[in-house]
Amino acid sequence: MYDNIEFVIAAAGECTRNFPHSKAIAHKALLPMGDMRIIDYTLQDIVHIGGRHITFVCSNQKVIDDFKRALCTDVKTEEKLRAKGKNDIADVLHATFLPDDVDLKFAIQAEPLGTGSVIHAAREAIQNRHVVLIFPDDLIISKDPQLPHIKKLLDAFVKNPKMTLLTGIEKEDVSNNAILVNNRIVEKPKNPTSHIAGYSPVVIPAEAVQFLISQATNRLKQARENHKEWLYMDSINDFLDESGEAAGFAADMFLKSDEDQMLDTGNLELYEQCLLEMLLKHSKYQDKNCQFAKKLLG
Repeated sequence: MYDNIEFVIAAAGECTRNFPHSKAIAHKALLPMGDMRIIDYTLQDIVHIGGRHITFVCSNQKVIDDFKRALCTDVKTEEKLRAKGKNDIADVLHATFLPDDVDLKFAIQAEPLGTGSVIHAAREAIQNRHVVLIFPDDLIISKDPQLPHIKKLLDAFVKNPKMTLLTGIEKEDVSNNAILVNNRIVEKPKNPTSHIAGYSPVVIPAEAVQFLISQATNRLKQARENHKEWLYMDSINDFLDESGEAAGFAADMFLKSDEDQMLDTGNLELYEQCLLEMLLKHSKYQDKNCQFAKKLLG
């Protein structure tokens, strides 16, 4: 359904904000989250809506190898579980398997030079496709699994494929987020004029993606020399300034539905809160988990 879209998952960070939980694993996206792992919910949504082109951008080959092992289809274990009558566990395991027709690719972001370099690292996989940029610690759980947030976002994009769309979430303090000001994306505004904060997933038109890639030589050089990250939004703003806006391109926020829940797993405290919520509200064993929690709390 979305053959012209590449889903780029940024998985190159060291995840130190989630230490010690994330210290011994490839990436925090593989941390447990309810019955599955953080990344499984994102992948399920992509696969469910018909997305088939997925690229993980990782920091090195070891991380790639760990992701490959984590995401492999383990039919033998599933069969053993079912043979022992443990169908509930087998069902959860099976839910993490990717269909055979998924084009799963990996790229290396050799230096931590920012979100712009994430997209640049995936350039060979992207080709001429539009990009959905995903930071896996921004986890959105949809009330209706048949209509996940990412589908609503892409449905809006399909109606206007010249629009860069950020996931918008209303919040009081947006000083650590991105906001829109006069059709430009402003990161960490000092004097915010909006209470709609930008999160991922972000949909970026193919033309803007190619413009970003064309900036790589200069942008990467500046990032190294100035010790300042190259943000994808800086290139989007340049694209709109140079020619995009005149050709009808723009940037906008796509507001998350009130029915869908954002779970920010970006640091240790937030992750543990999200894990508790998933175990108590979205787990296959939520009733037993709730009973156990009530017993613990007296």
